[in-house]
Amino acid sequence: MLGPTDLITGTFVAVDIEATGGRPGTSDIIEIGAARIQGGRITDTFETLVRPREPVPPVVAELTGITDGMLETSPDVREAIRSFATFAEGAVLVAHNHRFDLGFLDYEAERWVGHPFQRPVLDTLSLARRLLPGMTHYNLRVLAATCGATAVPNHRALPDALATAEVFISMIPMLAERGVFNAEQAAVLCGLARHGTLSRKLSLATHLPDGPGLYLFRDESGDVVYVGRAKDLRARVRSHFYSPADAERAAYAAHTACIDHISCTSRLDALLLESRLLDHYRPRYNRDQHRLREPLYLHIDPDAEYPAFRVTRRRLRSGVIFGPVANEWAAVTLAQALSTHFRLRRCTRSLDACGTSRCPDMTCCLHDRDAVDTSEDAYRRRVTDALAIFNGGGTTFRESLNAHRERAVTDERYEDAIRYRDAARALDRTLSALGVAARAAEVPVRVVIEGDERALALHVLVHGWLHTTVRVGRDDVASGSALAILARALHRARRRAGRPLPITARRLRDMLLIDGYLHEHRPVVVPVDDDVADAVRRIDAIIRRVTRAPRKRHATPSDA
Repeated sequence: MLGPTDLITGTFVAVDIEATGGRPGTSDIIEIGAARIQGGRITDTFETLVRPREPVPPVVAELTGITDGMLETSPDVREAIRSFATFAEGAVLVAHNHRFDLGFLDYEAERWVGHPFQRPVLDTLSLARRLLPGMTHYNLRVLAATCGATAVPNHRALPDALATAEVFISMIPMLAERGVFNAEQAAVLCGLARHGTLSRKLSLATHLPDGPGLYLFRDESGDVVYVGRAKDLRARVRSHFYSPADAERAAYAAHTACIDHISCTSRLDALLLESRLLDHYRPRYNRDQHRLREPLYLHIDPDAEYPAFRVTRRRLRSGVIFGPVANEWAAVTLAQALSTHFRLRRCTRSLDACGTSRCPDMTCCLHDRDAVDTSEDAYRRRVTDALAIFNGGGTTFRESLNAHRERAVTDERYEDAIRYRDAARALDRTLSALGVAARAAEVPVRVVIEGDERALALHVLVHGWLHTTVRVGRDDVASGSALAILARALHRARRRAGRPLPITARRLRDMLLIDGYLHEHRPVVVPVDDDVADAVRRIDAIIRRVTRAPRKRHATPSDA
């Protein structure tokens, strides 16, 4: 344990790295520099260039002065990281903005040494913010000048490590004044007290790939406590174990005993699968993300004597019904706003009770027959006006609500202003949800195509929700074996789309997720009509272009 290491007499190693980018795993270390601190002074240094897998980006070469030619004969990362681990053995690591440097060092140490570097790790950036409040900048160059360091940072590893070491040495007397005498106490001051515990879990992410997908954190009992989605599984999971002590996500990271993952070729595939996993496992640290909301409908029966808007969970066959929508607050608020604005009934009781002392809603228009024309013709005209907002009249109604809100604010009727503001928000949310339902109904069956030349996901949608997903590889496309599976899936989808199907909570969530995704990412979408064979041919042409698979295999030319 390095926590008891005395700040004055103990051994520390200030370290800095240069890399080709900012993401461990996808970017490479190209230089490591370090300075050993013993008894409050620098006693030794370490410096090595590291040969990367890819060429150094021009912007990095310009910033650091490190070129590909300088790295040709340098050791690879395995040799470099093992040499540095030997140099730093038994010492407390110190870095400026430790998450960057230790992110790379831990990543490579897990691969080539078998475990991340020991904790605690001290961060001169975090220490400076606590010991030197009021500074406008806390970058290493400014801190080195403020602390009187002789080393000048220049985006090379060893000079930056030497500057970090001198800054840390200058902070030791300041820490002593605060009663901080060892590395563990300094880590607490940095806000990294829990970091040592979490860092030991970094090895749980060693087996994860660098590609996109889903990850599941399980506790010691095997229960899923958190489900997440990431473009880079390994980098994203590792970030959970660099959380500060007061971060909310540190709670589930601390309870994690093992990590499962599911690789996904398609981002939409990952989004929908995440939704199902949240519903299945209901992880306690995913808050309310796993709660499925039952579909709601806004209903009115124009043929009734005095029609009234109401929110229902049943798709009624009579009258006019709008939906499905998921936000109950928006639906209820909009129904109330329409009733108030157009002077319609709000009472859900029978017409005989409405407008009498038995009516529970004293604001119902039929209570004030002298102020409101309650003749049947006038009432139906108001119903027609109210229904118009669902047929292109939403903008006019929104402008009216905003005008009422502005007048209420001017007159200092703030409760009324809040009511008008909420009504406008409810209108926007409800019309947006209705737009999703309308777009979903336009094309009964569609296929969303996503992936790359290695693998593809073909999402078959029925009325906007996921019917099935056909996953195929390049070999499947080249051989044509995927087409039979796709054809069967499309025939089933067409039959299903031809039957009236209830909108369940899961289907509603699919519709909302898919609609938002299609608008944001614009993937390839192929509509499917009654001619399924034609749709299969069009999809085959697309997936062959994506996977670069030939249309047919040509025979080997004869030698004759």
